[in-house]
Amino acid sequence: MACCHETRHARGDILPTHRHHAAYAALVIDGGYREASLDGPVACTPGTLVLHPAYHAHADRFAGGGARVLNLELPAVAVPAFRILRVRDPREARRVFERHPQRLDALLCEALPHEDAVALPDWHAAFVDALCDSEDDIGVIARRLGVSAAHASRALAASHGMPPRALRREARWRRALDLLHGNDALARIAAQAGFADQSHFTRTCRMQAGATPSTLRRRIKYVQDAGIQAPAQ
Repeated sequence: MACCHETRHARGDILPTHRHHAAYAALVIDGGYREASLDGPVACTPGTLVLHPAYHAHADRFAGGGARVLNLELPAVAVPAFRILRVRDPREARRVFERHPQRLDALLCEALPHEDAVALPDWHAAFVDALCDSEDDIGVIARRLGVSAAHASRALAASHGMPPRALRREARWRRALDLLHGNDALARIAAQAGFADQSHFTRTCRMQAGATPSTLRRRIKYVQDAGIQAPAQ
């Protein structure tokens, strides 16, 4: 059975960009914080429920009175995509996390869309899309969007937790991680994800997941063969 644990964070605490080797669900029960990642900034307040895939990088900044968060670890590769929701009944959600984790799917099905969006200038999204979809030079993207490369680097590091080059590496890594769920050859995955070669992909995989691509693929296959389902979309 999944294990729930509570984390407490003081006002002003900062968790620099990091990643977890297991997927997990996080439920904010008190206070709040701002999470930053390739997915953009998210304002997490009481009742926010976040599904974090394994090996995805993010940073957290705690303000106000800090925060208390319940964390429910899930099978490492059972969460395919980042999701942010708002629970209908925070008390019931807390009971699910602490006593009845087998009810997580039902809790997610009943949850509402998260609407506490963080307002950003329009160019932020366009810049991140360009980083993910092209190999254009950072300076070229910046000029096209009417900002300086230096300003873009500072602004994206603040809003997304990483400067442009790190965001591009994260996007490349996530593409490869998704492709490992299929049957393509590792060399083909490396090329499709944008790595220079298979060796580059292997080094990145060791750094991000602590395993070679072939080992990570076996872990994914084990979860798939065991019939472990991703939480309901």
